[in-house]
Amino acid sequence: MLPTASKNPPRGVLDCLKKRRLLNARELRPEVCRQHGEKFLELGWWEDALAFFQKGQDAAGLAKIKAHCLASGDAYLLGRTGEKDPEAWRQLGEQALAQGKLRFARKAFELAGETAKVALVESLITGKAAAPLNT
Repeated sequence: MLPTASKNPPRGVLDCLKKRRLLNARELRPEVCRQHGEKFLELGWWEDALAFFQKGQDAAGLAKIKAHCLASGDAYLLGRTGEKDPEAWRQLGEQALAQGKLRFARKAFELAGETAKVALVESLITGKAAAPLNT
């Protein structure tokens, strides 16, 4: 049996309607965004934290999200940050591969331009040997 989610967020955390109102507000002070982002980080609610750090253009908060992505191999979340650096994607791909997150690894290596690694991961996913590269 799956655990049931609490109907109410923990004390001091925005409910979904208040969160949506704040994120859709034309103007929101960066310090308010940072406070909410940090609260969501404490809870491990990465998507919510990212939304507030992006709204407040909080470079330090965004760096925390990126560090989490690189450590956890989370290609989806790193993609949501708008990351373009091929080296960051290569690092994430290596981490995801080491953790067995093959689809995240494949996506990261694609964005890093690492075609040999993409082929390797694809072979792991499909169970078929990778074709040799003509170099």
